[in-house]
Parts: sequence; C-alpha cells; structure tokens
Amino acid sequence: MANSHDFSPRVRAERIYLALAIGLPLAAMLLYFVFAFFVRDHWGACPPACRDADLTTRTMIRENFQDADLRGANLARVNLTQTNLARADLTFANLAGANLTEADLQEANLTAAALNGANLNSADLRGADLNGARLQEVNFAGADLRGADLGAATLDRAALRDAVINADTLFDPRWRLVWEIVNTPERGRDLAGADLRDANLSAADLREADLTAADLRGALLAGADLTGARLEQTKLQQARLDASTQIDPKWRLVWEIANNVEAERSLTGVDLSAAFLASAYLRAANLTEARLAQANLREADLRYATLDRADLRGADLTNASVQAGSLAGADLRGANLTQTDLRRVDLRGAQVDETTRMADYQRLAFDLATRGAAGRDLSGAFLTWADLAGVDFTGATLADADLRNADLSGAVLVNADLRGANLTQTDLRGADLTGALLDGADLGAALTEGALLP
Repeated sequence: MANSHDFSPRVRAERIYLALAIGLPLAAMLLYFVFAFFVRDHWGACPPACRDADLTTRTMIRENFQDADLRGANLARVNLTQTNLARADLTFANLAGANLTEADLQEANLTAAALNGANLNSADLRGADLNGARLQEVNFAGADLRGADLGAATLDRAALRDAVINADTLFDPRWRLVWEIVNTPERGRDLAGADLRDANLSAADLREADLTAADLRGALLAGADLTGARLEQTKLQQARLDASTQIDPKWRLVWEIANNVEAERSLTGVDLSAAFLASAYLRAANLTEARLAQANLREADLRYATLDRADLRGADLTNASVQAGSLAGADLRGANLTQTDLRRVDLRGAQVDETTRMADYQRLAFDLATRGAAGRDLSGAFLTWADLAGVDFTGATLADADLRNADLSGAVLVNADLRGANLTQTDLRGADLTGALLDGADLGAALTEGALLP
C-alpha cells in the first residue's frame, strides 16, 4: 500500500496553488485593514491626519488645519487663536476650554464635539455643523453663525450677545429666543411661560417684561435689569443673581427663599403672593399675616412654621408639610391641601369653605377645633395627629375613634364615651375626663400628667 505522504509533483503543485489562491487575498485584505485603521490615521502627518491625536501640548496659534481629519482629537484648553480649521472634521473632538478667538471654522464638522467653556469670540462658523455639540458656557461674542447648524446642541449659559445669525442658522427655538433677548432689547417683552432654563441673560434688558410662569431655573441674570417685571409663578431656583441685578424687592426675596436653606426666617406680613416656592425651606418661619395668595408651596417644608392669619387663598400646598405648625385664623379659601401634612397643626379660626381642597378627616379636625364637639356623635372618627387641644367634647360619643398621637391636652371630655377608642400616645395632659367611659380604650403610652381621670 502506497504511503499517504508520498504525493506526486502534480498533487503538491495543485495544493500549493490552492493555498496561494486563498491565502494571498486574505493577506492583502489584512494588510489593507491594518493600514486603513492603524497606520494611515496614527502614523500619517498631522495635519492633515490627526484622528484621535492628543494635541494638548502643541502650540497651534495661526496654524493651518484646513480640511484636516481631527475626529476624536484632544484639543482641550489649546490656544487656537486665528487657526484655520475650515472644513476640518472635528467630530467628537475635545475642545473644552479651548481658545478659538478669530478661528476660521467655516463649514467645519463639529458634530457632537465638546466645546464647553471654549472661547469662540469673533470666530467664523459660517456653515459649520455643530449638531449635538456641547456648548455649555461658550463665549460666542462676535462669532459669525450664519448658516450654522446648532440643532440639538447644548447651549446652557452660552454667551450669545453680539453673535451674528441669520434665517439659515438652525437653532432650537429656546436659544433663538435667548439670542433675541440679549441682542434686540425690548422693554415690556412678552415672555410669559417662556423656557429660559440655563439661559445666559447677563446684563439683559428685561424691564417690565411679562415673565409670568416663565422658567428661569439656572439662568444667569448678573447685571440684568428686571425692574417692573412680572414674575408671578416664575421659577427662580438656581438662577444666578448678584448685587448688580436690578429686581423688585419682592422678587429678590422670593429668589432668596427659593435658593437658600434658612430656618426660623422672620417673614411677618411679607408679600409672597403668586410666588413660585415649590420645595422651599421655610421650617419654623414666622409668616404671621403673610400674603401668600396663589403662591405655589407644593412640597414646601413648613414644619413648625407660624402662618397665623396668613392669606393663603388659592395657594397650592400639595404634599407640603406644615407638621406642628399653626394656621390659626389663616384664610384657606380655594387653597389646595391635597396630601398636605397637617399633623398637630392648629387650625382654630381658619377660613375654610367648599373650595378648600382637603381630606375629609382634616376637614373634620378643623371643624372640631373651630366649632367644638360637645354632644356630637364621632363614633369611629379618624382623628390621628389632630390638634384638638382645649376642645370641648362634653357628652360627645367617641366610641372606637382613632385618636392616636392626637393633642387633647386641656380638652374637656366630661361624660364623653371613649369606649374602644385608640388613645395610643395621645396627649391628655391637663384634660378633664370626669365621668368618661373608657371601657376597652387603649391608652398605651398616653400622656396623662395632670389629667382628671374617671
């Protein structure tokens, strides 16, 4: 039998030919990809081949990078003053903090480039593609943006004063409005409901502007003139004002409250009507006789605050906490108290009507605190955490009532029926329970110091 390793010259030649036919094209393709993706981009001269290059240590003032491939290049904080970058591809390039004063960026591709904090003073960006670029805090003063595409670009706090644009400049309407405000001053401008979040409005003329319900959160307002501006329901959280900002005292106070955490503020009689104070920190504040009609106090921290005789008509206190505070004599007509924490809140003398939105158990607690409870049938009533101190419950029926953590200090419960009532941790100090029926009542951890028990 012939040895399988003994091939004829013809067979060996055919096998060599087959190996070359398959191997040579594969080797050629491999070499091409190595060149295309490694050698060409990384070993080529820069410029023009500068893809992914780190140029942070290079001096580039007045250099010529026209048509250069700078995709993904790192140019952070590089001085590129008067550098020619016309038609350069800067996709995903890092130009954060770079100085591009008077740089030529005509028709440059800056898609998704990082330019945050860059100086583009007097730069030529005509026809440039800045779609999706990060342009936070960029200085565009004097920059030519005619025909530029800034769609989906992030322009938070970017300086647009003296920037040149035209009808072909693609802007989010929000940023075009900011450009109009800072470049075409107009007294009494209608900006009601405008979205001006993070807008750079430094030194803007906003005198007598209607900014009702506008969103100015995070906006730069240093040196801006808001004299006489309407700021009802305007969001001023994180807005940046300084001593040079001209704004009516009422709204400066609203801004201070919205942006500073300060307990025990003295705000007696102040006018905060129609102010946007959602989530404001007003813990233990003295707001006696304060004017808060139509104010937005959603989720505000008003724990331990004194709001006696305050005007809260139409105010929104949804999810706010007024725990252990006082609303004695407050005007709550039309107020929204949905999910408001009114535990241990003094509601005596408050003005509540059918337009006041509050839970049934809260309305009952208000009614009892204001009108008394003598002789009333309150069987099974839910009155946990209610402030019922000093209320007259003489002869009232409170069988099976839930009075956990309620304040009944000094209350008159003479001959009251409290059988089966839950009085766990209830404050009964100084209360008069003479003749009261307490069969089956739970007084666990109740405070009874000085109480007259049956």
